[in-house]
Amino acid sequence: MDNIGGREILMPMLHPAEIWKITKGWDSIDVLFKIKSRTEKDYALGQSQEEVVTPLMKEFIQSYRDLPTAVYHVQWKFRDELRAKSGILRGREFFMKDMYSWHETQEDFERFYEIVKQAYLKIYKRLGLTAKVTEASGGAFSQKISYEFMVLTDAGEDDILYCNSCEFCVNTEIAKVKKGDMCPKCGKGKLDLARASEVGNVFDLGQKYSKDFELTYTDKGGESKYPIMGCYGLGISRTMGVIVEKFNDSKGIIWPETVAPFKVSLIQLGKVEKEAKEIYEKLTKAGIEVLFDDRDITAEKNLRIQI
Repeated sequence: MDNIGGREILMPMLHPAEIWKITKGWDSIDVLFKIKSRTEKDYALGQSQEEVVTPLMKEFIQSYRDLPTAVYHVQWKFRDELRAKSGILRGREFFMKDMYSWHETQEDFERFYEIVKQAYLKIYKRLGLTAKVTEASGGAFSQKISYEFMVLTDAGEDDILYCNSCEFCVNTEIAKVKKGDMCPKCGKGKLDLARASEVGNVFDLGQKYSKDFELTYTDKGGESKYPIMGCYGLGISRTMGVIVEKFNDSKGIIWPETVAPFKVSLIQLGKVEKEAKEIYEKLTKAGIEVLFDDRDITAEKNLRIQI
Protein backbone atom coordinates (compact mmCIF):
# COMPACT_ATOMS: atom_id res chain seq x y z
CA MET A 1 0.00 0.00 0.00
CA ASP A 2 2.90 2.33 0.70
CA ASN A 3 4.43 1.64 -2.70
CA ILE A 4 1.28 2.69 -4.55
CA GLY A 5 0.89 5.95 -2.64
CA GLY A 6 -1.20 4.94 0.37
CA ARG A 7 -0.62 6.77 3.66
CA GLU A 8 -1.02 4.75 6.84
CA ILE A 9 -3.23 6.06 9.63
CA LEU A 10 -5.06 4.45 12.56
CA MET A 11 -8.81 4.80 13.00
CA PRO A 12 -10.94 3.91 16.04
CA MET A 13 -12.91 0.72 16.53
CA LEU A 14 -15.60 2.45 18.62
CA HIS A 15 -17.86 4.74 16.57
CA PRO A 16 -20.57 7.14 17.77
CA ALA A 17 -23.99 6.20 16.42
CA GLU A 18 -24.48 9.66 14.88
CA ILE A 19 -22.09 9.06 12.00
CA TRP A 20 -23.80 5.77 11.12
CA LYS A 21 -27.20 7.46 11.21
CA ILE A 22 -25.99 10.08 8.73
CA THR A 23 -25.35 7.34 6.14
CA LYS A 24 -28.45 5.37 7.24
CA GLY A 25 -26.19 2.42 8.03
CA TRP A 26 -27.37 2.35 11.66
CA ASP A 27 -30.73 0.86 10.64
CA SER A 28 -29.85 -0.85 7.35
CA ILE A 29 -26.70 -2.87 8.14
CA ASP A 30 -27.80 -5.97 10.03
CA VAL A 31 -24.28 -7.11 11.01
CA LEU A 32 -23.50 -3.87 12.85
CA PHE A 33 -22.63 -4.47 16.50
CA LYS A 34 -24.45 -1.86 18.61
CA ILE A 35 -23.61 -1.04 22.22
CA LYS A 36 -24.87 1.49 24.77
CA SER A 37 -22.66 3.37 27.22
CA ARG A 38 -23.43 4.03 30.89
CA THR A 39 -24.59 7.50 29.84
CA GLU A 40 -27.15 5.89 27.48
CA LYS A 41 -25.27 6.96 24.36
CA ASP A 42 -25.27 4.58 21.38
CA TYR A 43 -22.07 3.36 19.72
CA ALA A 44 -21.13 0.86 17.03
CA LEU A 45 -18.14 -1.42 16.81
CA GLY A 46 -16.52 -0.66 13.47
CA GLN A 47 -17.30 -3.18 10.72
CA SER A 48 -16.00 -0.73 8.12
CA GLN A 49 -14.59 2.79 8.23
CA GLU A 50 -16.36 4.89 5.60
CA GLU A 51 -18.29 6.74 8.31
CA VAL A 52 -15.05 7.62 10.11
CA VAL A 53 -12.62 8.31 7.29
CA THR A 54 -14.89 10.53 5.17
CA PRO A 55 -15.42 13.31 7.75
CA LEU A 56 -11.73 12.98 8.67
CA MET A 57 -10.64 13.67 5.09
CA LYS A 58 -12.72 16.86 4.96
CA GLU A 59 -9.74 18.37 6.79
CA PHE A 60 -7.34 17.34 4.02
CA ILE A 61 -9.33 17.59 0.77
CA GLN A 62 -10.30 21.10 -0.34
CA SER A 63 -8.95 21.46 -3.88
CA TYR A 64 -8.38 19.38 -7.01
CA ARG A 65 -4.70 19.69 -6.08
CA ASP A 66 -5.40 17.40 -3.10
CA LEU A 67 -6.64 14.61 -5.41
CA PRO A 68 -6.18 11.76 -5.89
CA THR A 69 -5.34 10.69 -2.38
CA ALA A 70 -5.51 7.42 -0.45
CA VAL A 71 -5.22 6.42 3.21
CA TYR A 72 -5.26 2.99 4.83
CA HIS A 73 -5.07 1.34 8.22
CA VAL A 74 -4.72 -2.14 9.72
CA GLN A 75 -7.21 -2.68 12.52
CA TRP A 76 -9.67 -5.05 14.17
CA LYS A 77 -13.23 -5.15 12.87
CA PHE A 78 -16.47 -6.61 14.17
CA ARG A 79 -19.57 -8.05 12.48
CA ASP A 80 -22.54 -9.61 14.20
CA GLU A 81 -22.56 -12.77 12.09
CA LEU A 82 -25.50 -15.06 12.80
CA ARG A 83 -23.49 -18.13 11.81
CA ALA A 84 -19.84 -17.48 12.55
CA LYS A 85 -17.93 -20.59 11.47
CA SER A 86 -14.69 -22.07 10.15
CA GLY A 87 -12.51 -20.53 12.83
CA ILE A 88 -10.93 -17.30 11.59
CA LEU A 89 -12.33 -17.69 8.08
CA ARG A 90 -15.67 -16.26 9.15
CA GLY A 91 -15.71 -14.74 12.60
CA ARG A 92 -17.36 -11.91 14.47
CA GLU A 93 -13.97 -10.34 15.19
CA PHE A 94 -11.31 -10.17 12.49
CA PHE A 95 -8.14 -8.34 11.47
CA MET A 96 -8.21 -6.34 8.26
CA LYS A 97 -6.35 -3.87 6.08
CA ASP A 98 -8.67 -1.37 4.45
CA MET A 99 -7.78 1.57 2.24
CA TYR A 100 -9.92 4.43 0.95
CA SER A 101 -9.24 6.72 -2.01
CA TRP A 102 -10.78 9.88 -3.50
CA HIS A 103 -10.71 10.99 -7.14
CA GLU A 104 -11.88 13.79 -9.41
CA THR A 105 -13.35 11.43 -12.00
CA GLN A 106 -14.63 7.89 -12.46
CA GLU A 107 -11.82 7.31 -14.95
CA ASP A 108 -9.20 8.20 -12.35
CA PHE A 109 -10.78 5.82 -9.84
CA GLU A 110 -10.66 3.02 -12.40
CA ARG A 111 -7.02 3.85 -13.14
CA PHE A 112 -6.16 3.56 -9.44
CA TYR A 113 -8.24 0.40 -9.08
CA GLU A 114 -6.00 -1.32 -11.65
CA ILE A 115 -2.95 -0.29 -9.62
CA VAL A 116 -4.45 -1.66 -6.40
CA LYS A 117 -5.52 -4.82 -8.21
CA GLN A 118 -1.96 -5.55 -9.30
CA ALA A 119 -0.65 -4.78 -5.79
CA TYR A 120 -3.15 -7.25 -4.29
CA LEU A 121 -2.28 -9.96 -6.79
CA LYS A 122 1.40 -9.41 -5.96
CA ILE A 123 0.65 -9.81 -2.25
CA TYR A 124 -1.25 -13.06 -2.73
CA LYS A 125 1.44 -14.42 -5.03
CA ARG A 126 4.08 -13.76 -2.38
CA LEU A 127 1.91 -15.71 0.06
CA GLY A 128 1.85 -18.68 -2.31
CA LEU A 129 -1.82 -18.17 -3.15
CA THR A 130 -3.48 -17.97 -6.57
CA ALA A 131 -6.17 -15.30 -6.44
CA LYS A 132 -8.92 -14.77 -8.99
CA VAL A 133 -10.53 -11.34 -9.40
CA THR A 134 -14.28 -11.88 -9.60
CA GLU A 135 -17.19 -9.56 -10.24
CA ALA A 136 -19.78 -9.44 -7.47
CA SER A 137 -22.72 -7.31 -6.42
CA GLY A 138 -21.90 -4.29 -4.26
CA GLY A 139 -24.06 -5.47 -1.36
CA ALA A 140 -24.57 -3.08 1.54
CA PHE A 141 -21.53 -1.02 0.59
CA SER A 142 -22.31 0.06 -2.95
CA GLN A 143 -24.96 -0.08 -5.64
CA LYS A 144 -22.22 -0.46 -8.24
CA ILE A 145 -20.26 -3.51 -9.32
CA SER A 146 -17.59 -4.59 -6.84
CA TYR A 147 -14.66 -6.94 -7.19
CA GLU A 148 -13.64 -9.81 -4.93
CA PHE A 149 -10.27 -11.53 -4.71
CA MET A 150 -10.98 -15.24 -4.41
CA VAL A 151 -8.47 -17.98 -3.58
CA LEU A 152 -9.24 -21.50 -4.72
CA THR A 153 -9.70 -23.78 -1.71
CA ASP A 154 -12.02 -26.65 -0.78
CA ALA A 155 -12.68 -24.81 2.50
CA GLY A 156 -14.19 -21.86 0.63
CA GLU A 157 -17.74 -20.54 0.92
CA ASP A 158 -18.28 -19.42 -2.69
CA ASP A 159 -18.46 -21.05 -6.10
CA ILE A 160 -16.77 -19.22 -8.96
CA LEU A 161 -16.51 -19.70 -12.71
CA TYR A 162 -13.16 -18.81 -14.24
CA CYS A 163 -11.60 -18.95 -17.67
CA ASN A 164 -8.58 -21.18 -18.24
CA SER A 165 -7.22 -18.81 -20.91
CA CYS A 166 -7.71 -15.28 -19.53
CA GLU A 167 -8.49 -13.35 -16.34
CA PHE A 168 -12.31 -13.65 -16.61
CA CYS A 169 -13.87 -14.81 -13.36
CA VAL A 170 -17.33 -14.39 -11.84
CA ASN A 171 -19.17 -15.47 -8.72
CA THR A 172 -21.88 -18.00 -9.66
CA GLU A 173 -24.50 -15.99 -7.67
CA ILE A 174 -24.61 -13.30 -10.41
CA ALA A 175 -23.30 -15.37 -13.32
CA LYS A 176 -25.10 -15.53 -16.68
CA VAL A 177 -22.81 -18.34 -17.80
CA LYS A 178 -22.21 -21.88 -16.60
CA LYS A 179 -19.47 -24.47 -16.38
CA GLY A 180 -18.20 -25.54 -19.80
CA ASP A 181 -19.36 -22.38 -21.59
CA MET A 182 -16.95 -20.47 -23.77
CA CYS A 183 -15.44 -17.46 -22.04
CA PRO A 184 -17.50 -14.32 -22.75
CA LYS A 185 -14.36 -12.18 -22.52
CA CYS A 186 -11.73 -13.86 -24.68
CA GLY A 187 -13.90 -16.37 -26.56
CA LYS A 188 -11.07 -18.91 -26.48
CA GLY A 189 -11.09 -20.69 -23.14
CA LYS A 190 -13.81 -22.67 -21.40
CA LEU A 191 -15.17 -21.88 -17.96
CA ASP A 192 -14.24 -24.08 -15.00
CA LEU A 193 -16.14 -24.27 -11.71
CA ALA A 194 -14.23 -24.08 -8.43
CA ARG A 195 -14.76 -23.56 -4.70
CA ALA A 196 -13.09 -20.43 -3.37
CA SER A 197 -12.74 -18.17 -0.36
CA GLU A 198 -12.86 -14.37 -0.48
CA VAL A 199 -9.70 -12.75 0.90
CA GLY A 200 -10.04 -9.22 -0.45
CA ASN A 201 -12.43 -6.84 -2.17
CA VAL A 202 -12.79 -3.50 -3.92
CA PHE A 203 -15.88 -1.30 -3.84
CA ASP A 204 -16.70 1.62 -6.10
CA LEU A 205 -18.51 3.86 -3.60
CA GLY A 206 -19.23 6.64 -6.06
CA GLN A 207 -20.20 9.91 -4.37
CA LYS A 208 -22.46 8.45 -1.66
CA TYR A 209 -20.26 9.12 1.37
CA SER A 210 -18.92 12.37 -0.05
CA LYS A 211 -22.51 13.65 -0.30
CA ASP A 212 -23.55 12.20 3.07
CA PHE A 213 -20.80 14.13 4.86
CA GLU A 214 -20.62 17.10 2.46
CA LEU A 215 -17.04 16.34 1.47
CA THR A 216 -16.36 18.61 -1.50
CA TYR A 217 -13.40 20.00 -3.41
CA THR A 218 -12.95 22.99 -5.70
CA ASP A 219 -12.16 21.98 -9.27
CA LYS A 220 -9.94 23.82 -11.78
CA GLY A 221 -12.87 26.00 -12.84
CA GLY A 222 -13.61 27.08 -9.28
CA GLU A 223 -16.73 24.91 -8.92
CA SER A 224 -17.50 22.83 -5.84
CA LYS A 225 -17.78 19.10 -6.58
CA TYR A 226 -18.05 15.76 -4.77
CA PRO A 227 -15.10 13.37 -5.26
CA ILE A 228 -15.48 9.73 -6.30
CA MET A 229 -14.57 7.34 -3.48
CA GLY A 230 -13.14 3.82 -3.53
CA CYS A 231 -12.73 1.21 -0.79
CA TYR A 232 -10.14 -1.59 -0.84
CA GLY A 233 -10.21 -4.36 1.77
CA LEU A 234 -7.78 -7.17 2.47
CA GLY A 235 -8.73 -9.71 5.16
CA ILE A 236 -5.53 -10.42 7.06
CA SER A 237 -6.83 -12.96 9.58
CA ARG A 238 -9.07 -14.52 6.89
CA THR A 239 -6.09 -14.88 4.55
CA MET A 240 -4.20 -16.56 7.38
CA GLY A 241 -7.01 -19.11 7.64
CA VAL A 242 -6.91 -19.74 3.89
CA ILE A 243 -3.14 -20.29 4.05
CA VAL A 244 -3.60 -22.87 6.81
CA GLU A 245 -6.27 -24.68 4.79
CA LYS A 246 -4.02 -24.76 1.73
CA PHE A 247 -0.61 -25.51 3.27
CA ASN A 248 -0.72 -28.41 5.70
CA ASP A 249 -0.04 -32.11 6.05
CA SER A 250 -0.68 -34.84 8.63
CA LYS A 251 1.77 -33.17 11.06
CA GLY A 252 0.14 -29.74 10.93
CA ILE A 253 0.65 -26.33 9.32
CA ILE A 254 3.34 -25.75 6.68
CA TRP A 255 3.81 -21.97 6.70
CA PRO A 256 5.03 -20.35 3.48
CA GLU A 257 8.36 -18.68 4.22
CA THR A 258 6.96 -15.17 3.68
CA VAL A 259 4.51 -15.53 6.58
CA ALA A 260 6.18 -18.15 8.79
CA PRO A 261 6.56 -16.82 12.36
CA PHE A 262 10.15 -18.17 12.39
CA LYS A 263 12.50 -19.46 9.71
CA VAL A 264 14.51 -21.68 12.04
CA SER A 265 13.63 -23.75 15.09
CA LEU A 266 16.70 -24.21 17.30
CA ILE A 267 16.51 -26.72 20.15
CA GLN A 268 19.20 -26.93 22.85
CA LEU A 269 19.60 -30.47 24.17
CA GLY A 270 22.22 -31.66 26.63
CA LYS A 271 25.38 -29.77 27.65
CA VAL A 272 25.67 -27.60 24.54
CA GLU A 273 24.52 -24.26 25.95
CA LYS A 274 27.54 -22.30 24.61
CA GLU A 275 27.34 -23.78 21.12
CA ALA A 276 23.57 -23.30 20.90
CA LYS A 277 23.83 -19.63 21.91
CA GLU A 278 26.57 -19.05 19.33
CA ILE A 279 24.36 -20.52 16.60
CA TYR A 280 21.42 -18.40 17.78
CA GLU A 281 23.49 -15.20 17.75
CA LYS A 282 24.89 -15.91 14.28
CA LEU A 283 21.44 -16.55 12.83
CA THR A 284 19.97 -13.48 14.52
CA LYS A 285 22.77 -11.21 13.28
CA ALA A 286 22.15 -12.55 9.77
CA GLY A 287 18.55 -11.34 10.01
CA ILE A 288 17.06 -14.82 10.36
CA GLU A 289 14.11 -15.20 12.74
CA VAL A 290 14.79 -18.02 15.23
CA LEU A 291 12.60 -19.82 17.73
CA PHE A 292 15.22 -20.76 20.33
CA ASP A 293 14.10 -23.47 22.77
CA ASP A 294 16.78 -23.26 25.48
CA ARG A 295 14.82 -25.00 28.26
CA ASP A 296 16.71 -27.56 30.30
CA ILE A 297 14.60 -30.59 29.37
CA THR A 298 15.24 -33.96 27.79
CA ALA A 299 14.79 -34.73 24.09
CA GLU A 300 11.92 -37.09 24.93
CA LYS A 301 10.01 -34.40 26.86
CA ASN A 302 10.65 -31.82 24.13
CA LEU A 303 9.26 -34.20 21.52
CA ARG A 304 6.11 -34.83 23.57
CA ILE A 305 5.55 -31.07 23.95
CA GLN A 306 5.99 -30.44 20.22
CA ILE A 307 3.53 -33.23 19.31
